[in-house]
This record gives sequence, structure tokens and C-alpha cells, in this order.
Amino acid sequence: MKISSGKYKYRNIELPKGIRPTTGKVREAVISMVMPWLDGALVMDMFAGSGALGLESLSRGAAHCYFCESSRANSKVLISNIAECEAGECSTVYNSDYQAAISRLGSLGLTLDVVFMDPPYEELSYYEKGMNMLQDEGLLDEGSLVVAEHLYDNKLSDTYGFLHRIKEKRYGNIGVDVYIYEKRAQEEE
Repeated sequence: MKISSGKYKYRNIELPKGIRPTTGKVREAVISMVMPWLDGALVMDMFAGSGALGLESLSRGAAHCYFCESSRANSKVLISNIAECEAGECSTVYNSDYQAAISRLGSLGLTLDVVFMDPPYEELSYYEKGMNMLQDEGLLDEGSLVVAEHLYDNKLSDTYGFLHRIKEKRYGNIGVDVYIYEKRAQEEE
């Protein structure tokens, strides 16, 4: 697999054993959806695997990506992929579960512009827990996006707290939902 565009275009991405990578078609569609948010963005690749979504974001202008990967073996591949792209200075890797990574990021007092959620599809509870934790830890601000990839037949909620779905796409049996954080709009109602 290769980075499809931007400053890391054509760089090789190794796939860790046993993961289900986001296909090139879906990855390209997801990046196209979030392009207006990427320039100078802080990004989180929550279930990173190979890190392809985070690296595509950095390749297209994101300032920094926080990668979370719980598997030690997969983290080694992820770190190798970051090195292949020479993206070490703009990358932070958390070799922990997503909840610990969210808590650590919350303690830094930063806000994320784009979050990619691509957990194991059978773990439906990860979507709600992850989206709620991002909000509880203060990691989202007005206009922040959360992009959730899932099996299309496993429908996600229209809202999670102040996250509201603004886009829902289907790519074969894969669903991609885009949520925007809009606290002010809801408080004004």
C-alpha cells in the first residue's frame, strides 16, 4: 500500500499482520471529505493499525497526528511507516488502548481538528465510548470532525452528545459517518 497524494506521495505503507486496512478507495474518499479541515490541523488516528489515515492527513497538510495503537507488534510497524514517510517530527505514537490515549491527550489541554475512528468492526461499543470520551476530555472544539468507519449494516447514532452526523456514505459493505462538534448551536436552541 502507498500514500496516495501530497508530500509523502508514493511512500510505502507496510500493513501489520491480521488487521483489516481501510481500502485505498475508502481512504481517498475519507481524506477528500476532511480536506478543508486538514491545513495545519491536529489529527488523531484512534485505531491506527498501519497509520495510513493519519499519514495521509500529514501528507496533505495536517500539522501533527496522534496515533493510537494498542498492539505492540502493530505499533512497531506503525513507527516504521512513520519513519518511511520521514514524519517523526509531526507524529506522536501511543502504544495503549484508545481510552488511555484519549485521557493522555486530554491532560495536554489541546483540541483536535479531525479524529479518525476505525476500530475492529465487531466492537460497536467503541464508537459511543470513544466519541463521549473525546468530549468529556475537552479534546473537541466547535467544528471539530470525527470520522467513523464501520460495517454499513451496523448503523451508528445520529448524535453523540454535541457530535452531530453531517455525512453518511456507503462503500460496498463499509459505512463512513462524519460527525461535527457543534456545542454553541445546541446551546442556543
